[in-house]
Amino acid sequence: MPYCQSCGKEIASSASFCPYCGNQTGLAQQSTVPPQPSMPPSSGSSLLELNDIVMKKKILSMREHYDFEDTQGNKFGEGDGNFFQFPAKFQVLDNSKTLLFSLEGKLISIRRQFNFFDAQGNPLGQIKKKLMKLIGQEYWVEQNGVESLRIHGNFVEHDYLFEVNKEPVAQVHKKWIAIRDSFGISITGDIDRRLVLGSVIAIEHEEVSEKNKHSGPF
Repeated sequence: MPYCQSCGKEIASSASFCPYCGNQTGLAQQSTVPPQPSMPPSSGSSLLELNDIVMKKKILSMREHYDFEDTQGNKFGEGDGNFFQFPAKFQVLDNSKTLLFSLEGKLISIRRQFNFFDAQGNPLGQIKKKLMKLIGQEYWVEQNGVESLRIHGNFVEHDYLFEVNKEPVAQVHKKWIAIRDSFGISITGDIDRRLVLGSVIAIEHEEVSEKNKHSGPF
């Protein structure tokens, strides 16, 4: 079994992203086995390996809290932030309370924005909201100043798509969710799950938790 060059942990030989630190492994490019057309199974051993995730929102006093579970109800991690912290900050942890990544709102910005950081504090990217759009609403994720993800749909109703070069890679939906304040995240493409989960938290904070407040930075 190979080891991740970023964190040093043992990983699967077919992994494109490390399930522990989320960094690209480069193994997919090195492999001599041709890629298979079928998608990997939905189950995984860590939050960053899951393809189908149930995100449950909880209001705990002054905190904004989310639990991440698989479709069988097993908890794989959580996201936690403070309603009254300005700018807003969140941490996403696994079940052992190990930091997977964090989000931090930008204090002064023309566009609403959240910055993403890995467990070591290195920047992963940032999500921004398009200020003016004739039909619907839109966000995008940038990495090193270059757009990597486009996100569009009905954010308040938890029905929106993540696209890379106009190809869907993830979806937020209520398809198989019946519990109030819960919704599904389905990842169908080869994408860093930290960017997807971080974007969902940022959008939820902006579009739902803050919907009754005046327009302003995160």
